[in-house]
Amino acid sequence: MGLFNKTNLLIACLVGGGIYYASHHYTLSGLDQVRVQSRDQSIPMRDWTDPRNWIPVTHSGNSSNPAALPTATTLPSSSQESSLIPSKPVTPTIRVASFDLQSYDERKSESVAVQEILTRVLRNFDVVAIQGITSRQRDTLPKLIDRLNQDKHAFDYMVGPRVGPVHQSMHFAFIYNTDRVETDRYQLYTMEDPGELLDYDPLVGWFRSKSVVPQKALTFSLVNLYISPARSHQELNLLPAITDSIQNDGRGEDDIVLAGGFSCSDKQLVMLSQRKWGFAIQNIPTTVAGDEMLDQIAFPPQSIDEFTGRSGVIDFLRKFNLTLEQATQVSSHLPVWCEFFAEEGGYPGYR
Repeated sequence: MGLFNKTNLLIACLVGGGIYYASHHYTLSGLDQVRVQSRDQSIPMRDWTDPRNWIPVTHSGNSSNPAALPTATTLPSSSQESSLIPSKPVTPTIRVASFDLQSYDERKSESVAVQEILTRVLRNFDVVAIQGITSRQRDTLPKLIDRLNQDKHAFDYMVGPRVGPVHQSMHFAFIYNTDRVETDRYQLYTMEDPGELLDYDPLVGWFRSKSVVPQKALTFSLVNLYISPARSHQELNLLPAITDSIQNDGRGEDDIVLAGGFSCSDKQLVMLSQRKWGFAIQNIPTTVAGDEMLDQIAFPPQSIDEFTGRSGVIDFLRKFNLTLEQATQVSSHLPVWCEFFAEEGGYPGYR
């Protein structure tokens, strides 16, 4: 496999609207195009023609529009958002998630119901890799952060430049709880691909736990990525070279966490499993329809000791008593999450 060669550094901060991004540039070269097996078809599909798979929803407002999302007052009570995930262990931990917001534009940003559901979901996590931001308005993410920070929460975000094909481009972003983790905005960078071997250049951020003293705190590079479904057979095989390059980016970080849309199940990630990488979930659908596994969080062998063994997806369709049509107004993807100990090396004997 060829390596990514660092060619230059560009740091830019766009303050207007509160958006910041910075970019290092890397080059993809000499990487073979190896065909991998097609998407796993063994994952069971939910039969949405069966009424037992539909959950009644209490509607408010115009009853002639059955697809209308419920309001905050008609959603199930959620005074503690963490109720979406079983309570944390006593030992300090960090929850990392990935969520494809799928065409997150001005319409979704202005929808009170969509914002309410996203707020309840996102508050469960300490760091979230976000994909699918298509809005061109600078205040789109700040509006979401303002809502997240109601009730004395302390979330912030970092967003990268627009990447991808012209008519399918998007922003990647990180949303994080500043009470739980810290980052350096100037360590944020986008991997550039002049050879166009990737449709979407990954966004890389660096984070450190604030739950333990800095000398012992877990640090990790979080790689926000989206594998193009049309070129997954080529792009998946670039993952080892991508991780090798990030590990040698001068930061000295050995904990490299990949999060985002892999466009395949864990069974197709042989290029990582052969390297003894761990996966947050296995054989679990990540779409609201329950028909495909598209999203994942993966971490290298040296991070296994920090992994608590707790992970999963949040099925907000069922959690919030939505219909399939209502849920897809939020996203057709479910958030994937996993949990790490907040201290480097984990806690021997905890399990």
